[in-house]
Amino acid sequence: MQGENHFSPLEKEMLERIQDKVEMVLRSNFPQVTDFLDPHQQRVMESCLRARNEVKFLTYGGYPGAERAKIAVMPNNWIARSIDLGISLVEVRGAVKFKELTHRDYLGAVLNLGLKREKLGDIVVGEQGAVIIVDTFVTDFLQQNLTQINTVPVTLKEITPEELVIPEERSKIIKGTVASLRLDAVAGLGFGYSRSKIARAIKADHVKLNWQRVNDPSSQLKKGDVISLKGRGRIVIEDITGESKKGRVRIVVKKVR
Repeated sequence: MQGENHFSPLEKEMLERIQDKVEMVLRSNFPQVTDFLDPHQQRVMESCLRARNEVKFLTYGGYPGAERAKIAVMPNNWIARSIDLGISLVEVRGAVKFKELTHRDYLGAVLNLGLKREKLGDIVVGEQGAVIIVDTFVTDFLQQNLTQINTVPVTLKEITPEELVIPEERSKIIKGTVASLRLDAVAGLGFGYSRSKIARAIKADHVKLNWQRVNDPSSQLKKGDVISLKGRGRIVIEDITGESKKGRVRIVVKKVR
C-alpha cells in the first residue's frame, strides 16, 4: 500500500489483518467481518480498503454514530444491508438510582469476566442502566455470567437496535490558554490537572491520544485531536483561536464524560 512506511508497527499489523480479510473474500467470494475496532483502527483499515477496488466494505457498530464498530469486507456484488455483522445489544438493568454507575463500572465488570475488549462495542449508559453492544458469539456467556455491576445486582436481556435510546451527550466547553499545543499542556487544562500531575499520568500510560497510548508529554496536538484520561473521560480540541497578548495559545476544548 502506498505510504505504508508512515505507519507504526501496530498499524502495519492492522493492515496485514485487513489485507488477509480481503484475500479471504476474494478466494471464497464470501464476506469477512472484523472484531470491534476503535476509531483509529477503523481509519487505518478503511484507508487500506479504499485502495482495493475488488471489494467493498461496511463499517457499523450497532447504531448510527457508534464509536467502536466492526468492518465487513465483501465482494462487490453483495448487498451491504444483507450482511450479518454478528452484533447484539444487551440491556443491563439494576437499582442504579441508589448508586450511580459509570461507563468504567460497566466495562470493568464485563472485562473481569474474561471477555476481550475486541468483543465489545460501545457501552451506552442511561438513567435506568446501560446497553452493552457485544459480539453475538459472547451474548449468551454475558447473560449467564454478568450478575452484578460494582455492588448493584443486575438483570440482562437482549434488545433490538430500534429499542436503543441514545442519551444526550454530557459535555462541557472549556476555554483557556496554554503555553503551547503540547499534550501535557492541553490535557492539564482540559482535565484540571497541574502540568506535573498530568505528565505523570501520561508517563504511566493512563492517557490516550486519538485512541492510541502515548507516553510523551511533549507530543504536539492539533484541532480535532481526542485525548482520553483513564477514569476521567475525554476531551476534544474543538478550536484553536489564536494567541493572547502574552503569546499563549487560545484553545477551546470539549470535555465529555
